Amino acid sequence: MALIPVIYSSLFLGALMDPYGKVSKLPVAVVSTTNNPVQSAIHSQSLFDSKVETPQQAQNALKNGKVYAIIEFDKDFNQDLTHYPLTKKHPEVKLITSEGLGYTTTKILKNTMFAFITKMNQSIYQQYLQSSKINSIQPLDPEVLQLKNIETHAVPNNGTAMAPYIFSLTLFVGGIFVSQFVMRVFSRKNLSLKKYWLIEFGIPLLIGMIQAILLFVIGSSLLKIHMDQPLAVIPFFVLVSASFTSIIVGLNKLIPGIGSLLVLLITMLQTSSSGGTYAIQLSGSFFQTINSYLPMTYSINGFKKLISLNNLNVSSDVAVLLAFLLIGQLVLFWAYRKNERRIQEV
Repeated sequence: MALIPVIYSSLFLGALMDPYGKVSKLPVAVVSTTNNPVQSAIHSQSLFDSKVETPQQAQNALKNGKVYAIIEFDKDFNQDLTHYPLTKKHPEVKLITSEGLGYTTTKILKNTMFAFITKMNQSIYQQYLQSSKINSIQPLDPEVLQLKNIETHAVPNNGTAMAPYIFSLTLFVGGIFVSQFVMRVFSRKNLSLKKYWLIEFGIPLLIGMIQAILLFVIGSSLLKIHMDQPLAVIPFFVLVSASFTSIIVGLNKLIPGIGSLLVLLITMLQTSSSGGTYAIQLSGSFFQTINSYLPMTYSINGFKKLISLNNLNVSSDVAVLLAFLLIGQLVLFWAYRKNERRIQEV
């Protein structure tokens, strides 16, 4: 027990220790018809985990959260860069981002890209000045490259940005509270399987569904959290609550006492490794490895799509959450066979 604060703080702080130091791990799509000095510098400096895509591939990747931004160069970029001293036409670099994927992550990505373009402008301007051809052409704007940011899914405030993470975390904590404290009043012994299921899971499930609906109502009406797909997000709230409840109840019933510690450990892992505050690529390898095995990873992804990305394609997240729900039910059945049947035999 004495180590719980140490474990919790170590996991959470470890996951968020140096996000700027891991920006090179962020997946970014590059759209360019021909290679150019700026694109080459992005690759050689490992600014991001960049990959050249077609415009359609890049848009699909951004929409589905496979990349966090698109860096796009016009077809005349090289020509504009070469003839800039004569034409004064600034070569344009487009940075297409989606705050709905990650508010803080997008800001880090933007800051990194702006700093990179500033250094590139300094380098390009010095090259122009050193050219004998250019020395006679004055004045010359040192801001040669222009970075244009296009935001596809702007998030109005930090509260909306954090909503997928907070909704997921509070539903999980709500499930823990019901299982640990409320169910002490209803718990019974020597029950048939049907009655056991109705009491031990049915009651927490019903309370969890009420929690989910209240969370939606308060979040959307009182807190003014804008939700792009309100009709779809309501059943998703219920599914998330049901999946979490199933896991929590199953573990608590299978190994009384120790099950509660396992649920607490899962909670600690989820707060640090589910990608709720920063993109998981900005955390260490340990957190990236366990990310795919945590239920909150998929609830957060689904909430992001329905709240901020106007994306109904949550089938993969729903499928995984249903799988977690089923696993919880199997564990609960095992708990009945292991504990309740033994009591009946005695």
